[in-house]
Amino acid sequence: MLDVHSDLQDRLERLRAQPRRLLAVFPHPDDEAYGCAGLLHRCGQRDDTASALITLTRGEASTVYAARGLTREQVGDLRAERLEQVQRLTGLDELIVGSFPDGRLARLPVAHVAEQIGRVIDALRPQVVVGHCPRGVNGHADHIATHWILRHALSTRPGVRFAMITYPQDVAEAAKPRLLFPTRDNEMDAALDLTPDEVDAKEACLQVHEGIVTLKAEGDGLKLPRPTTEFFDLLGEDHAPWLDDVFDGLTLVPHT
Repeated sequence: MLDVHSDLQDRLERLRAQPRRLLAVFPHPDDEAYGCAGLLHRCGQRDDTASALITLTRGEASTVYAARGLTREQVGDLRAERLEQVQRLTGLDELIVGSFPDGRLARLPVAHVAEQIGRVIDALRPQVVVGHCPRGVNGHADHIATHWILRHALSTRPGVRFAMITYPQDVAEAAKPRLLFPTRDNEMDAALDLTPDEVDAKEACLQVHEGIVTLKAEGDGLKLPRPTTEFFDLLGEDHAPWLDDVFDGLTLVPHT
C-alpha cells in the first residue's frame, strides 16, 4: 500500500508551484540508485524543480540481508532508512515508501496499485515520470510489473512523459548478471551527461545501498568505471539526436 494521506497530498500540491516536476517510481530501494540517481541529484539542486520518489516495497525480500540473520521486518526497516539517506544525498523533496509485498508485485491487481500511484501523480502533476522499461533491466518480475502498473496509471493521464531507464550494450555486458537487457542506440531518446558532482552523488547512493555494481575509477578492480551518462527511452517518442534533458520539449510552468 501507499499511504497517500492528506498531509502528503498537501505537500505534493504545494510542489506544483515549481515549473519542473519529476516523479520516479520503482519497486525496490536501490533501483533509483542504479537507474537515475544522477538525475535525481540534478533535480534536487535546482531551485525551479520538484522531485519525488516512490518505492512500492520496502525491499524486505532481499536475500543479501537475510543471509546476515535479519528478519524480513528488519530488512525492510534497514532499507527504508537507507532511502532516507538517499533523499538527503539527492535533495529529493518527497520520499514515499510503500508496503506492497516485495517479490509479489506481479500477483497484485494492476489497477489497484496504479490507482494509488495515480493519486500521487494527480497531487504533484509531474511533467516527467521515471521508471523501468518493459524488460525490467534484468527481467525481475517486480521491475516488469512496475513498468506495466505505471503504463496503466499514465494511460488515463495524457501529457505526462514516461522516461524509462536504459543501459547501452557496453554497460550491460560489463554488469552481467545484474544487467541483462541492453537498449540499442536507436531506441534511446535522452542522454543525461552527468557532472562530477552528480556522479559522486550516484556513487554515494549505491554505497548507501551496498550496491552490487559499485562505481569507481577504472583500474580499481571493481565491475564498472564511473558513469558519465544516464540514458532514457521516452515512451511513444522518437528523438534523434538524443535529448540532453528529460524535460526538453515540455511545457515547464507552475501548475495552478
